[in-house]
Amino acid sequence: MSVGAMWRSNAVTTALLILLNLAVMSLGDAAWIAIGALGLLGAAWFGFRQGMAAGHDACGVLDTVRALSAEEATFGQEKADRKYLAQAWSVGSGARAVLLSALIPLAAGCLYIACTLLDVRPMVLPTRIAAWFLALPWWCAVLPWQKSFEQLTPLVAAVLIVTPFLLPLCQFAGYMQGPKLWAHTEQAMKDGRRRAKARSRVAKKRAPRAQKPEV
Repeated sequence: MSVGAMWRSNAVTTALLILLNLAVMSLGDAAWIAIGALGLLGAAWFGFRQGMAAGHDACGVLDTVRALSAEEATFGQEKADRKYLAQAWSVGSGARAVLLSALIPLAAGCLYIACTLLDVRPMVLPTRIAAWFLALPWWCAVLPWQKSFEQLTPLVAAVLIVTPFLLPLCQFAGYMQGPKLWAHTEQAMKDGRRRAKARSRVAKKRAPRAQKPEV
């Protein structure tokens, strides 16, 4: 999975959480907090599992790229294009996916904070609406301490700055499991081949010998 694919995955998850919170926020604070928290936990778990799958697949690409690089060094031929190389596992790719996924909501939140602190009144309301909307999945966690989000408080500022990174970091944590998962897959394949060879040897030993004709 490429950086762009991980960004799209986070964007879809955020959009679904926004729709969920829009649907339940009118049910009252208790219902909003409970359902919103469950939605966030589910999204975090889904992101982690999806990151694990992406990391595993990316390690498979990295293994192929290394094999092709060895062939290239031997035969002097270019085997992989840049688009394929971009899908190989690396810490940098995972970090770029986190930053890219957090970019839009973080920019909206920072713009609202800047307009409010600088008292750019024509921009305060539009930027507040955009920032509030993009951070909507997280407001359920703030409700026990703050009922209104019309004023820029330290808690609201923290939500706008910190929360854009949280779900992408869950996916990144799963992505970082890729090498371990790939090593486990490789070991399982080796064990399977060894068991297959052992069964083949046992079958050969147990094969009935052809009887010699009586003279």
